[in-house]
Amino acid sequence: MATHHDATRTYRLIITRRNLTEILLLPNGRDWTLPRVEVPRQQRVAEQLTAETEKTWGLETCCLFLSGSRTPGRNGEAASAVMESVTHNGKAPAGTYWMPRTVATGHGVAEEARAIRESLAELDAYARGEEIGPFAKPGWLRELFAWVQEQVGPLGLQVTGQFRQLNASPTFSLIRLETDDGALWFKATGEPNAHELPVSLLLARLFPKHVPRILGVHPSWNGWLSAEAAGEALDQVSDFSGWERVARELAELQIASIGKTGELLEGKCKDLRLAELLRRIDPFLDRMAEIMAAQEKRSPAPLLPSELGSLGEGLRESFSLLQSFGLPDTVGHIDCNPGNILLSTERCVFLDWAEGCVSNPFITFEYLREHFRRSAVEKPSAVACLTAAYVRPWTSFCSPQDLRRALAVSPLIAAFVYAISSDAWREPDSILNQELAGYFRSLTRRMYREAIRAAEGSELCLD
Repeated sequence: MATHHDATRTYRLIITRRNLTEILLLPNGRDWTLPRVEVPRQQRVAEQLTAETEKTWGLETCCLFLSGSRTPGRNGEAASAVMESVTHNGKAPAGTYWMPRTVATGHGVAEEARAIRESLAELDAYARGEEIGPFAKPGWLRELFAWVQEQVGPLGLQVTGQFRQLNASPTFSLIRLETDDGALWFKATGEPNAHELPVSLLLARLFPKHVPRILGVHPSWNGWLSAEAAGEALDQVSDFSGWERVARELAELQIASIGKTGELLEGKCKDLRLAELLRRIDPFLDRMAEIMAAQEKRSPAPLLPSELGSLGEGLRESFSLLQSFGLPDTVGHIDCNPGNILLSTERCVFLDWAEGCVSNPFITFEYLREHFRRSAVEKPSAVACLTAAYVRPWTSFCSPQDLRRALAVSPLIAAFVYAISSDAWREPDSILNQELAGYFRSLTRRMYREAIRAAEGSELCLD
């Protein structure tokens, strides 16, 4: 059972204002200390930090970045979050005071002063432009508001100043901004997801019914402004008809993309076509053999070289079978989870296209189908009904029997695509990183089980 400490993480808050000249402190006897908050793990850190800061001290802030400083404190080790007060004047919140930076970094509790110095050294490097990171610079939020107003003013909209920050890092940002008539989303991405901007722009032009409308682009930040799409996230929908409709509209979107492969690839969608995937089977399994051999625990048992060889054969046979059906390549989404899908009475909108790709269409549906299996939606023969809703538009491209056979091998191929869609498995430290190596061992074992099921299903078809 997870302890409270395991379920939360403590952050030491380095809250600045007035262009880094002041730091917020709390009295601690004859000394002082930095504010601290505990936030749940596995949730958006920036959103939690800003919410807790406003709840506890009534102070509106934005998070600049999580510092590399891990200086131990009196209450144990805590990560440091560098934040900026939205208002630069006014009294300090009750029980706190603003201290000049020069005093805070040179006096008081030694470990607290050291944490401030280390974090502000990082902040200064961003502010001077020595490190790349527009969202680690003080004042970027005010600049964002001014830019957004320039984009939406001609549309008759006025930014209210209310916002909700969801992600924060030097090169990534996700923030919701309110206007006097609806909300907007600003998103910016750095490496390895810098390609999400051109992908999003292309898809908004090609498929406006199924992606958010883009209102402006901030090239120097690699960011873009979108109108908030109406609707409810699919992971909040308990009615099966909503999932069924998403399956139909996913097929509709993919069919609309047929013949646009060249344009999608030029627009930075990942190339995950079957021929390209086939070339990655042997290099991937060679690396998995190294990772399996490095396993120290006895259970679950690592796959043997002979089992990895069987997996390779199963993958090649499944790819060959899927290729034989002649289904066209379409736009795909490797992160097709219900949190990335909005459903309204007018349309179904797919979000977050960093994992946008060109691939066999059934791969994307397999991710949606797997998420549905894990959902709380209850309906007799629900998976079969969802599958039928997706497959029906494809009957003009392929016979029902071939579609069923394609669906039978899709779980194996989808698992393989998920494993190789990023280059994490190629990284030199993928063997030394225990968490990453464990992830790939688990995923490869699942692929092996899927290969066995696919082979058994093929034998049944032959019978």
